[in-house]
Amino acid sequence: MFRILADFILHYRVTLLASVAILFVASSALLPSLQFDFTPQQLFRSSHDDDRNAVYRESFAARFGREDNLIAVLVDGPDIFRPDVLATLRDLTFDLRYLEHIKDAQSVATVAIPRPGSEPGAMTVDPIVGDLLAGAGHDGLSRPVRGPPVEAALAEKLAELAGGEPLIAGRLASADRQTSLVLAWIGDEVQDINVLKAVVGALKESLTLYPLPEGYTYRVSGIPALRVEIVDNLRREQLTFIPMTGFVYLLVLLFLFRRPSGVLLPLGTVAFAVTATMAIMVLTDFPINIINNILPPLIFIIGISDSIHMLTRQAEEIEHGMSPIEATRSMIRHAGGACLLTTTTTAVGFLSLISADTEILKNFGWQAGLGVMLAYAGTLFFLPAALTYMRPARRVKFSATGDRQTPLLEKFLTGTGSSLLDRPWTVLTVSLLIALGFGVMGTRVNIDTTILEVFHESHPAHIATRHIEEKLGGILPVEISLEAKEFDHFKDPELVAKIYALQRFAQAKSEVLSTESFVDYHQATRAALLADPAERTRMPDSREQVEQLHLLLADAPDTQSGVGRFVTGDFRNVRVLLRVGDVGARRQLRLGDELNAELARLFGPESGVTYFLTGDAYVASAALNSFIHDLFYSLLMAIVVIFLMLTLVFRSIKLGLISLLPNSIPLIMTFGYMGIMGIDLNTSTVIIFAISLGIAVDDSIHFFARFKEEMAKTDDTREAILATYFGAGRAILLTSVMLLVGLIVLVMSDFMPTRQFAILTGITIFGAILADLFLLPVLLYLVYRREERS
Repeated sequence: MFRILADFILHYRVTLLASVAILFVASSALLPSLQFDFTPQQLFRSSHDDDRNAVYRESFAARFGREDNLIAVLVDGPDIFRPDVLATLRDLTFDLRYLEHIKDAQSVATVAIPRPGSEPGAMTVDPIVGDLLAGAGHDGLSRPVRGPPVEAALAEKLAELAGGEPLIAGRLASADRQTSLVLAWIGDEVQDINVLKAVVGALKESLTLYPLPEGYTYRVSGIPALRVEIVDNLRREQLTFIPMTGFVYLLVLLFLFRRPSGVLLPLGTVAFAVTATMAIMVLTDFPINIINNILPPLIFIIGISDSIHMLTRQAEEIEHGMSPIEATRSMIRHAGGACLLTTTTTAVGFLSLISADTEILKNFGWQAGLGVMLAYAGTLFFLPAALTYMRPARRVKFSATGDRQTPLLEKFLTGTGSSLLDRPWTVLTVSLLIALGFGVMGTRVNIDTTILEVFHESHPAHIATRHIEEKLGGILPVEISLEAKEFDHFKDPELVAKIYALQRFAQAKSEVLSTESFVDYHQATRAALLADPAERTRMPDSREQVEQLHLLLADAPDTQSGVGRFVTGDFRNVRVLLRVGDVGARRQLRLGDELNAELARLFGPESGVTYFLTGDAYVASAALNSFIHDLFYSLLMAIVVIFLMLTLVFRSIKLGLISLLPNSIPLIMTFGYMGIMGIDLNTSTVIIFAISLGIAVDDSIHFFARFKEEMAKTDDTREAILATYFGAGRAILLTSVMLLVGLIVLVMSDFMPTRQFAILTGITIFGAILADLFLLPVLLYLVYRREERS
């Protein structure tokens, strides 16, 4: 087949080059339309329409709003209750309510909290520093908003209220009076990252209109801001480090092959594959997300490897006296088949992910499979066609008399191979012990993830979020939904007391930073009416009291950020909001188990109440746990499929079995390194194992294919293996070294996923070198030598 294909490629090379050029230009034109979507909800989406967590989360958000759309502006300074600071925060808060897609904003200067009125038995909920919209409405204000100065007496009165009011203290203002939050709720309909970026950008522009006094600072945090920061970082990384890495690879290829054909053609091949894959994603309306953002480096690594194997084979044939055209023909016939096998097995491995339950993983499977096949198409059609118009790469030097000299690298490889084959059992034993050691270290790896893991500890987003967690109520939501079939069911004072008990239980947990429910607002109202803070802990005695307390709050300002966010009008559904620290998925799931146990105790079947845990922090943790197990099972299936394919293609179950250990060692080494360094298995690191499998399979198949070719020429297993070292070993080693050099550039990144990708992929490549050039030859020698003796 490849003989006919070689004739076709060489005969129609002009047409093929023109076609590739047209496709490349057309694909490049589509790249500006490529979308980015880093919403955590992607991990929640299952291929099953009845996925309970995801479905319920969306219906719950429709009733009470989305807590993942909350932007938190952190304000730091010596005293946030200084009159001029409060005036600035008040004006800023009202200004934010003007912004498109902002449905509400709140700060310590505008919050409407029940408090005693001026007369005995009276209560007021008006903001202490004044309502700028009173009697005016939004049309009566202009930007920038400039309200009247705040009197010192009012500022001190607000500080006194905040110090003893749980709805403010530790939520909107810190106990030391040095930190405060301005909260802005984005409309629930806004999920597109570009719209979120525009909203966050507009908010930051608003901050410039309301400068704080010297010594005070603004910092923007919250889940929308973090999502925008992550996407901006990723885009910046792609625009910065991918070109830098490409330039480094260009220099390395130039050093290795010394001719333009050895530099431009491999880079052109992978550039075509990456661009075409991204263009297809645009046409199929699939964005770059938290999983498939590794597609460009993945396609590059696999595609560049096949290109180097092809070039090396052509150079070898020229060394044996063939003309460049005939050498290219022979390259297609021999290396083209091996590259097809590596591509097919790798693609099938990725396509096996289609069996996964997680939608994002299924999509990554076909996208990665398509990408590696496009890389092979470029390697098979573009590279040989273009090579006929360029001087071929050379890998050996000739003396002045024309005698060939074996290059130093080939001498090193064959010498090393000979030494290994002299002591095969020692090599096998050491390899197994190393694999066992890394495997033991791998048992220390935890399955865990945090939202801040993508940032270095010195990153402003990391610092701001941790600061909010230390001094205020945090930004990550865990939400508890309590439902009943009967109208006004939660007006039952016994149930009100149980909700209060649930909050106290949750507040005692180290993961929980704050809790909030309609009970907090009712009890604040009770304490304000009776002018007695002690009344806050006393629960209502009757349904009538619950109704009266709720009616008193019905017309309060800021209702969008008040009691209306925690109970439906028919009192059939109650929301309890917990703000938790970014403590990781494992602790979030443990907290969920403890909450479920307490909910079962408080709200038994006789209560008429059903409960459900939801909210991004909890649902994302549960989804991650499912996602990682899903991926591991899919990778296991991929290994089995690859084993079966190798067995069928090489028509040898021995080669299939031999392939298992070398193809597993890079994964084991990477896993062990993660255990040694304390790196968690999360959405950023788990997908690297897909690359590990691709790298290991790619190199081992090239070694297998060349070994089978050499075995057809000789009955001596040792001679065949050493010839394989000479023929395929160079390409395997040079490809690996080149990729390692390029990954060094990525280690300089401040974006933790990029840095971890570089380090862990480097470990994988190093493991593949050891497995394919040290262990695999020894396994082949031991198995086939035994046959020789028998």
